[in-house]
This record gives sequence, structure tokens and C-alpha cells, in this order.
Amino acid sequence: MSPWSNDSPSGSVNVGIGTREIAVGPRASRSLRWTHFRKTAPASPSRSVLMPDAQRFTETGVFDALRAALAPISDDGAPPAKQAPSRNRGAYIVLDDFWGNHAILRGDFRTLRTREIDEIARAHFVDTYGVDADAIVVRACAQRGGRAVFASALPRTLVGGIRETGRGVGVDVEALKLCLPEMLNRTLNRMPRANAMLVFAADALMQAVLIEAGHWVGYDAQRLFDGDADDPARIASLAEQAFERCAEGSKAKRQDCALGLYGFDVDHAPLQAGFASVTVLAPSAADTGNETCTGNETGAGNEASDRTGPSFACRLLEYAQ
Repeated sequence: MSPWSNDSPSGSVNVGIGTREIAVGPRASRSLRWTHFRKTAPASPSRSVLMPDAQRFTETGVFDALRAALAPISDDGAPPAKQAPSRNRGAYIVLDDFWGNHAILRGDFRTLRTREIDEIARAHFVDTYGVDADAIVVRACAQRGGRAVFASALPRTLVGGIRETGRGVGVDVEALKLCLPEMLNRTLNRMPRANAMLVFAADALMQAVLIEAGHWVGYDAQRLFDGDADDPARIASLAEQAFERCAEGSKAKRQDCALGLYGFDVDHAPLQAGFASVTVLAPSAADTGNETCTGNETGAGNEASDRTGPSFACRLLEYAQ
């Protein structure tokens, strides 16, 4: 069997699903996740599986790479036999936000039940993107006070395919979530002002969340193309456009708003000219890398692929823990 810890029949794993690559690493036990040892011990080795070039940004690419990443590998390289799911072997998965959609809905949700809020969120995605109501899986969370809801949607085909792929190699999917809510939870308390816009860079997406007086106001997403994340003027322009869209219908002013950057490593001068302050919440994945995310393997049918830096998939493992 492969020496990697995923091959342990009783081990749970963390999985980061990016747009080009899937990263997988062993999941710490509950006791280690809540002890000082977890903070000081070296990180466990992880590995990644690249998607074939033609399958990047596709659900087929996710399923094939996930199957390769989760399946135990025999010493002779033979594919494993299909396994029955084990209650002791599970996967905790975080996806790049490219795979889903988010929205911040404002209104009075104080008297609504969870199911009613979910249906409102579902109707929003159906109206906005023209999808069938049954084609998406929706999750919604009302902010304290009941005046705003953060909603997310994933394609049902993607969710079902990921679960079926896991079952095929004897792994139950214990948790499946998008990355942005996890990043928000870990960064909100680091902003110097109650009025702030948090901007997150992933592999191919820039997302912005506007907060006014501590309350969610708006959300915006824009595609990042090659070179965008390294161009200060381009990022400043995108951030200002995101603010205008997020602030529609609110009293927020850009000059009074703090800007938080996650995943960018650019000159702050163009950004400081348009916002009250700029705070770096985390540098880019290319700067921090992930020293424990090793062994880039190719998925089925993939030739050796050129890469310019570590994938965002490795960083997603942090949010799966």
C-alpha cells in the first residue's frame, strides 16, 4: 500500500478541491485539533493530484482527480477494488468558490424559519442565474439580528458526483462546503473598522464582501485572468468596481471604508488612494506556498503540466480542518 496516511482504512482526510488540482491530507484527530500540540507540531504531509488540462474547470475533472486522490494505491500500481463505505473513514471537503455562487440578501428575516430562508435564497439564485430550482443545493445563514442572510449554492450534479466518487473508493463525505464562509469567519475580527470591504483572491476568482457597522451589506465576484492578481492598478480598479456594486442601496462611502486583502501580494499605493486603509489578511498562496503539499500527481490521461506556482487547492486544506 502507499505509505501516505490516506491509505489507512480508518483515517479521515481533508480535501481541497480547486479548479486545476485537488489536494488531500490526513485529518487531525479531534483531541489534536483542540490542543497546544496541534499548534506546535509539524504539519502532516499532504499530496495533490492535477487535473488533465482539458478537464480543468469541469466537474469531470473534479471526479476523476478526486477518485485518484482518495483511492489507495497498491505497490504495483494496480487500481483498487471498489470498497464499501466505512463509518471511520471520511472526507471533509472545501471547494474553491469557482464551483458555486454566493449572495448576501438584505431584509427582515427575524420571524422566518430556516426552511423559509432557504427557499428565499433558492428563489434568488433561480432568478439571478436562470437555473432550475432542483438543480442546485442551497445553504443560507442569517446574521445575528436577522437583517441579512449569507446564501450559497452548488450544482446538485457536482455535490452528487463528489459523494458518489467517494463511495466508490470507500470514503464517506462528512462535510462539503465552499471556502468563502470559512475565510470570512477567520478574518472579520482582524479589520480595524466596522465599515470594511474584504477582498479574497482564489485561483480564478476575486470576491468581495462589504460590511457596514458590522453588518453584511453586499457581495460581488469577478473573474481573475492571468496577470490580474499581480497588477496593482488592475486590482485597485476591480476593488473599486466591487465596492460600487456591493454598496448599492446603502450609505457606505469608499473613502470611509477599510480594505482587507486576502491572497494578494501587490503594491498598496493604488488601493490606499481609494480606501481609508489597507490591511493584508494573508499573502498570496504563491508566497506562503504549502511546504507540506507535495507530490503533484497527474490524473488519468494527463500529461506533465507546467505550473507557475502552488495551487490554491493546497490552502483549502486549512479550511477543511
